[in-house]
Amino acid sequence: MIAIYVRVSTGYQVDKDSLPFQKKELKAYCKHILHVDLSQVEIFEDAGRSGKNTKRPAYERMMEKVRAGLVSHVLVYKIDRISRNLVDFSLMYDDFKYNRVTFISLNEQFDTSSAIGEAVLKIILVFAELERKLTSERVKDIMIGRATEGKWNGARVPYGWDWDPDAEQPVHSKIEAPYARGMYEMYLKVRSTGKIRDYNNSHNIPTKRGGEWTSKTVSDFLRNPMNKGDYRYNYRESARGRKKPEDEVIYQEGVFEPLVDPEVWERVNRIIDDNASKRNTGGLHPIMKNCNVFAGLIQCADCGSGFQVVKKDRRRKNGFAPSMYGCTSRFRKIHCPAPNVSEVQIGPFVINYISAMVYATKERFKIHSPAALESMLLSDPIFANIAGIESQGLNETFALLTGVSVSGSALWRTDPVKQSDTAATSSEIENLKKQIQKYNRAKERLEDAYYFSDDAMSEKEYLEKKNKFDAARVAAENKLKELTEVQIASHVNDSGFMKSASAFLLAHQLHAGVHIEYRDFAVTVEEESLKEFMNLVLDHISVKDRRVVEIVFSNGLSHRFIYWE
Repeated sequence: MIAIYVRVSTGYQVDKDSLPFQKKELKAYCKHILHVDLSQVEIFEDAGRSGKNTKRPAYERMMEKVRAGLVSHVLVYKIDRISRNLVDFSLMYDDFKYNRVTFISLNEQFDTSSAIGEAVLKIILVFAELERKLTSERVKDIMIGRATEGKWNGARVPYGWDWDPDAEQPVHSKIEAPYARGMYEMYLKVRSTGKIRDYNNSHNIPTKRGGEWTSKTVSDFLRNPMNKGDYRYNYRESARGRKKPEDEVIYQEGVFEPLVDPEVWERVNRIIDDNASKRNTGGLHPIMKNCNVFAGLIQCADCGSGFQVVKKDRRRKNGFAPSMYGCTSRFRKIHCPAPNVSEVQIGPFVINYISAMVYATKERFKIHSPAALESMLLSDPIFANIAGIESQGLNETFALLTGVSVSGSALWRTDPVKQSDTAATSSEIENLKKQIQKYNRAKERLEDAYYFSDDAMSEKEYLEKKNKFDAARVAAENKLKELTEVQIASHVNDSGFMKSASAFLLAHQLHAGVHIEYRDFAVTVEEESLKEFMNLVLDHISVKDRRVVEIVFSNGLSHRFIYWE
């Protein structure tokens, strides 16, 4: 098959760049030069799409067919129709070469079936990239010039403002402006962005994008100098990027009619500055500098978000200073009902359950059924309110420890597991976990950009990207499950995390299976060591109503607990 690719950046362009003209010329080339029947030609058309990157539906469909080996030639009218970016083009051309695809551009009159054509292509592309960067710099200079003159540069107007097409300037929003002024008045009284966030969300006051308020979006709104009539431009590298050096920022005073009294704006921002400085003075360190044993390990069973450190609690008489953790959703939204949970509540449970797992590993030859294993794991009085362990995780652990499935069939291989195979599987599992975390973070950033960013993103673009991240995450999760099942069916000696747990307990003169008083234990062990131990043994723990409802170990074993009502 021969692929014809056509693109225009806008819905309308001059004749020689129009879609019909490109298609006509390329089909004529196929018919008269390549002598190919047009039934063997497929046209891939991207209308109104920029060539600065490869996020184009038709282009992506074409590349899928290239990688599947279904394309022999790719034809374009001009090289910049397919790419204006040197890096993107290089990656695309690598795919062409690997799949033996000939690339032909009519306007530049070359094809890559010859060495000269390939060399000419690379030279042309360098100049195409240079032209794109020069154009970008010219546009940037024009935008900065407009900002210096106090002219609006077309970004999405912030909360409290609407765009007036006649005046070509932002004006006060009739709907949002009263709420916007009310936030400044409220902050002078409550001095808390969190309380304003909760008030707005509970009273169904949406953000500019129709989403829910967070402490950060409230703070960003209150901090915006546009609300006192000033215009700030070129402040960040991108909508949510790093701040630029002060000498690169364009700041013009008195450009707009103030949304709030400038004196009110100044008073509010002084309080915000004062609150921020108080959190880091008086000899106290910011919370994130403390060592928090379960940081990054707790997940919310109600909404699926992680828990973050809220504070270090008061130090007890024996010197134990537990950390307090809270669901991150409660800091962004208010709909998650999960209460904060203290290390005092989860630490004793987790350390004693790890101890019980180590004891069960040592005594595995005495375990003849999943029921016997469950009884051994829950023998400590601290687990008295647990009715049992869900069967899937219990049966997998029984199989891991005894080498026999619940049905009675042998699981262990008679030949030793190769260390290289185990290492390779473990490495792949770790990579998959990192990929899943990456996709989750990317989805969170995408949602923040869609709901809260000043830069416009269409709903279609948002949904396309969201579905792409979801599909990639599900594929990684399925692969992870597959590899985990393989790992669980391998020999018990592959459970290195249990060996590490056993060594840790012995090093601190603790006996597996004997109750550990966590408050005393946590004081005798360096917090950093205890944190490293927890991260070595655990993947995560799930918490609901201040109770541990699931422990997932680092090898993928999951134990879900059933509580008595």
